[in-house]
Amino acid sequence: MSKYTSQFAGGLAQILQRVTGVLLLAYLLLHVHTIHKLSEGPQAFDMALDTFRHPLVKLLEIALLGTVILHSLNGVRITLLDLGIGHDRQRQLFWALSVGAGLLVFLLGAVPIFLHSVLKV
Repeated sequence: MSKYTSQFAGGLAQILQRVTGVLLLAYLLLHVHTIHKLSEGPQAFDMALDTFRHPLVKLLEIALLGTVILHSLNGVRITLLDLGIGHDRQRQLFWALSVGAGLLVFLLGAVPIFLHSVLKV
């Protein structure tokens, strides 16, 4: 386990991976609950979907996008470490891949969602 802890970046990356994993699990349970509404008929499903049209929920969808991106790119970093790639550059991998590239991808996805779903431009 010591190969994953490189002072601040390694410890922070481990905590973020676990927190984002739990958040994604919570989303998955909500998603399954919503899909289950189909078994109660189209009207129940439509009522469930109406909840998701609220602008606050759209902001939560943007947060979900960030969670997915951070979790996946940090997972790529962990996989590279497992393959023996980048042990001496773990901190740079975290900041460049998980944070830098993640922020870029997040902005490319979040801005259109915000403009079209929240502001309705």
